Amino acid sequence: APVPAAGITQAIHDLKLSVTAAGRIEALFVKEGDRVRKGDLLLHMDRTLEALEVRRREVMLEDTARLDELRAKELTLTEQVGAAKLLLSTGGVSRKQVEDEELALGAIVAERKSIEFAKRRERVELDLAREAYERRHLRSPIDGMVTRIVSRIGESVAPHEPVMVVVDVRTVRFTGTVPLAEVSRIRAGSSVVLQLGSDAEPLNRLAHLVFVSPVADPSSGLVDVMAEFDNADGSVRPGTAGRIVGPSASASTRVRR
Repeated sequence: APVPAAGITQAIHDLKLSVTAAGRIEALFVKEGDRVRKGDLLLHMDRTLEALEVRRREVMLEDTARLDELRAKELTLTEQVGAAKLLLSTGGVSRKQVEDEELALGAIVAERKSIEFAKRRERVELDLAREAYERRHLRSPIDGMVTRIVSRIGESVAPHEPVMVVVDVRTVRFTGTVPLAEVSRIRAGSSVVLQLGSDAEPLNRLAHLVFVSPVADPSSGLVDVMAEFDNADGSVRPGTAGRIVGPSASASTRVRR
């Protein structure tokens, strides 16, 4: 006997994409219906100021003239201090001269360390500038298809305001409910047969039951269930209604996975 479990299918990845910073859309690289890969650039906002800030930080970090000069002086003074200490033992120089050399070396070392610390800070600030620049771009987080573009070139958008929808229908999830009395016939991890679409021309799919709720709705006595199935050929459109027609290990020989 069939398991009376009605429900609806949905794309397992149906993402409303947004940017994380306010701005005006300057370039759009996709249109509705385009297939995209994970990481593909979908659009970017105005980014002139961010690009200039990245370049300014790069120039600052690349400027190592003073640091190179100090390192050369430090090397020379280190050699001079070593030589002076040898001469001190023979009376060739006074202790005051050695101390002056050591003080000069200490000042150079302190300045060199200060600049090295500043360069580390500049490197972090460059990373922050690059991150601010990257935030002006929207990239696809998944492989999928662009199904809707909300905002167009020239329009201003607010942070976290949806600007585009990308959907991956290669895996589809069926979400339905089962009467409490029938739950014992199915369990998470098992295979079930789904009948999707109209009764006149139904599509049967073998699905993997991924979730059976441990609780029932007290008002209806129904238990939520979820099953997933492969839809690489795109033959099932998410939003199609259906039902579980039964748990069946042998059904895989009669229905498509």
